[in-house]
Amino acid sequence: MLKRITIFVILLVFAKPVYDLGMDYMETTKITVDEATLPVTTGQITMDTEVTTAQPIQSVTIPEKVTSMEEMADAFFYYFTHFETNFTIEYQGSTADIKQILSRATEEATKRDTYIAGHLGNREIEYEYRRMDATIQVKQDYLTNLEQEKVVDSIVESLIATVQPEEMTDFEKVKFVNDYIVKNTVYSEDSVASSHSAYAVAYEGKGVCQGYALFAQKLMQELGLESMYVVGEVYTGGHAWNLVKVEGEWYHLDTTWNDPVPDRGNGVRYDYFLLNDTDMRVDHTWEKVDYPKAISAKYRFMHVVQDSYEQGDYIYFSNAEDNNKLYKLHKVTGETQRVADVRALFVVGEGDWLYFSNYSNGAYLAKIRLDGTELTTLYKEEVENLFIEEDMLYFTTADGLKQTEL
Repeated sequence: MLKRITIFVILLVFAKPVYDLGMDYMETTKITVDEATLPVTTGQITMDTEVTTAQPIQSVTIPEKVTSMEEMADAFFYYFTHFETNFTIEYQGSTADIKQILSRATEEATKRDTYIAGHLGNREIEYEYRRMDATIQVKQDYLTNLEQEKVVDSIVESLIATVQPEEMTDFEKVKFVNDYIVKNTVYSEDSVASSHSAYAVAYEGKGVCQGYALFAQKLMQELGLESMYVVGEVYTGGHAWNLVKVEGEWYHLDTTWNDPVPDRGNGVRYDYFLLNDTDMRVDHTWEKVDYPKAISAKYRFMHVVQDSYEQGDYIYFSNAEDNNKLYKLHKVTGETQRVADVRALFVVGEGDWLYFSNYSNGAYLAKIRLDGTELTTLYKEEVENLFIEEDMLYFTTADGLKQTEL
């Protein structure tokens, strides 16, 4: 006697103002039964789609028929990682607890990779079953697709090729991820692809917090960092960010809230860079039992850094706690020292020189040596949004984008 059951898993993505876009999951069960079967009841099942650890994508071979919950989880994970929208799983075994087996299998599959889990959308599962076998048909939506993910993979590969991960500390890897995303992304829902996807952030340079966090997750995974995609709340609603393990300790990273709004191009903040639970709970909440504890305050010194340039062991930056005066910070010890008694914003650098908008002198374009000597005005007009490409310094004035040779 065949029974047919349909399960709908509905992904709700909440549209919120800037800085508070997130997601949550609501799952309901709709059961329909052939007329010849005994009556059944309608109920709800809960499948925890959050993830508790970041695992590399595993290679899975799918048997013709799965015979256990573990093999069924393998099958779901295989199709999820290939972004299959319609697939069938043949199950052979007792179906007395088939609903529970399905629930556990999908839960286990989503726990294996937080990047994949964060892109899962609505799901409809319909299955026909007898006492010892079942045919499971799945319709799965995603915030992305296989072609978009190939583009993301290509972008990630190109980015990692610009650095030498084997020679980088965990701190340097996280800073690289944070800086790249902030400098190259504008917070916006106005993207062609889903603004909640890593693809929108990676390819279009636009997205919301979910996209920021998922692309950060992708980059950190590929750099060999243990990290997690986190869903929680801020003062206006749902929000997403990351947890990352640095030198054996967990920290929070919110690339979205490190990105100034309105966008400042090269401007990067570190207010939400490697925070512990205590500091993060000031304006973020999350289900504590779902995530590891972050207790270290080792990198709290980074939270005063704004608009920075790295050279050797030092970060040269605008100090947000000292009227944006120009400082340097030792990356290992956290010791800070003023470089010059000058207010500097939009700080960039090349070699032994720093370039910035000198707010102690009309916001004119200026340069200074790393040791604080030879302060020179280069352009007597208010400038902003400095960046360097191929030995050229670019900056914006009231008349638009300008450039000068270094």
